[in-house]
Amino acid sequence: MPEPFMEAEQMRRQVGRDVRHTWQFLKFHLRNLSSSNNNLTTVLEDLEHFFRVTSHDLTRLNDVDGFREWREKEAAALSALVQHRLHILQNPPDCPAKKIYCDFKAAGRGIGSQLHHLSYCFLASYGTQRTLILDTKNYNGNPEGLETFFLPLSDTCTSYDKSQMVPPGKKDSLVVRFPSMDRPNPRPNYFPKSIPKDISERLVRLHGDPFAWWMGQFFKYAMRMNKDFQDYIDNQAREMGYESPIVGLQIRRSDKLIHEAVYIDLSVYMEEVEGFYKQLELRQPVAQRRVFLATDDPNVIPEIKQKYPEYKVVYNSASVDSTRLNQRKKSESVRYFFADVYFLSRSDFLVCGMTSNAELRADAEPPRGRLDRVSSVDRDYYFHYEVGNVVKARFPHKPRRPGELEMQEGDEVNRNDLPTHFRKHPSKDNGFLWGRNTRTKKFGYYPVYKTVEVLKRANIQSFEDIDRINKTV
Repeated sequence: MPEPFMEAEQMRRQVGRDVRHTWQFLKFHLRNLSSSNNNLTTVLEDLEHFFRVTSHDLTRLNDVDGFREWREKEAAALSALVQHRLHILQNPPDCPAKKIYCDFKAAGRGIGSQLHHLSYCFLASYGTQRTLILDTKNYNGNPEGLETFFLPLSDTCTSYDKSQMVPPGKKDSLVVRFPSMDRPNPRPNYFPKSIPKDISERLVRLHGDPFAWWMGQFFKYAMRMNKDFQDYIDNQAREMGYESPIVGLQIRRSDKLIHEAVYIDLSVYMEEVEGFYKQLELRQPVAQRRVFLATDDPNVIPEIKQKYPEYKVVYNSASVDSTRLNQRKKSESVRYFFADVYFLSRSDFLVCGMTSNAELRADAEPPRGRLDRVSSVDRDYYFHYEVGNVVKARFPHKPRRPGELEMQEGDEVNRNDLPTHFRKHPSKDNGFLWGRNTRTKKFGYYPVYKTVEVLKRANIQSFEDIDRINKTV
């Protein structure tokens, strides 16, 4: 047996021993909590270290299982395939081609919500194989719109005739207008929460959250920085002292607390941050713990400096000031927003709240491309107006506490993952999430470890002709 595989087998057995010994430890000490030599705080601290070591071993297993090079090559190849398709759709050889028009300036939407809108526009473009015309001119006081920061979506096919524009649904129309609220009728099967069937096997084999990876590909294409914005980012990184290792910390409060989110104390965020650094220190020395802070609550800055003096806090004070409600529509606030999202997505670990639309870009393309480097303090990744966020029970569950959901093996649970639902039924951070059993029609908290996500795979038009244009993909 080759040496890498031998080491992987040894590590796999070590993980098995880790789990068995952790269970023995937990069972013994819970039964003896009344002992004078024992207390709950000590048991929890020891248990945390047990799991940290097990997590370290799992990470090591990923490094020595012999597939690391394959993962890196496959990730690059699959992304290159999708990026090539997007490039050809946006730069068709036969322009004027069929187009789809998307207005990025719809009233009543914040920038995070607009990015959800952009995602739906891209999905419609991809699913119908139309060139996307994205109108962002004068967005928030920026005459060039998003092109103030990013490269144009197309170099060759940018004009359209408004007189030819019709609502979506007519296949032969030269220009269709995508609805501003992202709800075309009929609703395409390739809308969230699904992935394209033609790349689904490769994607499921490669990635822990295929849907998040899929949505990240659109942002990867749309947010290719132009030189001016790249220079701004580089200067900001130097001025702030942004360097690895660093944890991205996004704390959004203000208007989100009114309807969707709940207040979460700083200590909850920092517990995740400290967990990352303790895990990292099992593998390497860390001379300085750093966090990059993006927040709309200026009170967090003195609080984190006072309570966690061992951390170097990296942030852009101008960005924090720009998040005040009366400042958000100014041109510079958009620059600060995209810079913050960039730094969050490039951190070694990301701690955030998924109720924040601002996290869409950072979560869709997580730090170093790995979902195990993202921790949400409130809820799972969610997409506006998604349909089919369903899990299937791997094992039956009989409720043991009030509010728990009964499940039989094979039952499907709709997670009803709306922001308003989270506010009414927040995660208790105990391994249970809120959902509805589609068989019994009952709502309740279900044990996540007994379920597996049901991934929807959508049939779309063949990209065979487009793929042939680039023989190397």
